[in-house]
Amino acid sequence: MSRLTDDPRPSTPVQVLSILLYAGFAIAVSITAMALFGLVGVALAALFAWQWGRIPAVSGRFTLESGVAALRPDVPGGDPLPSSGNASFDAYRETLLERLEKERTQFDGFLDRLREAKDKHEFDQFMDDRARAQRRLTSPAEA
Repeated sequence: MSRLTDDPRPSTPVQVLSILLYAGFAIAVSITAMALFGLVGVALAALFAWQWGRIPAVSGRFTLESGVAALRPDVPGGDPLPSSGNASFDAYRETLLERLEKERTQFDGFLDRLREAKDKHEFDQFMDDRARAQRRLTSPAEA
C-alpha cells in the first residue's frame, strides 16, 4: 500500500502552500473589492473568513463561556500566575503586582475623593447662585 492510499489528507507542504495561496487570493480580492465597491468588499472578506473557519460564532467553535472568558480581564489575585522558571523574577513580579494593586486602590480612592469634592463644589455653587437669586427677587420687593 502506498502512503497516498493510507492517508487521504494532503501532506504538510501541500497544506501550507494551499493556505498561502488561499490567503493571498482572499486578501487581494477583499482589498480590491473594498476599494472599488465598499460594502461588497466587506461582505467578501466575511465570506472568505467564514469559508476559512476564522469566524468562531459561525464555525461552531464559539460558546458563551469562551466569549466571556475572552473578554474577562486578567485580575491579579484571581488565578495564580504560572511560574516563569526563574524564582527571582517570580518574586519580583509578585511584589511589583502587589505594589501596583495597592497603588491602583489608592488612586481609585483619590478619584473618589476628587469626584466628591467636585460634586460638593458644584452643589455649593448651585446653593450660592440660588441664594443670590432669592435675594435679588426679595430685595426689589422691599424697596
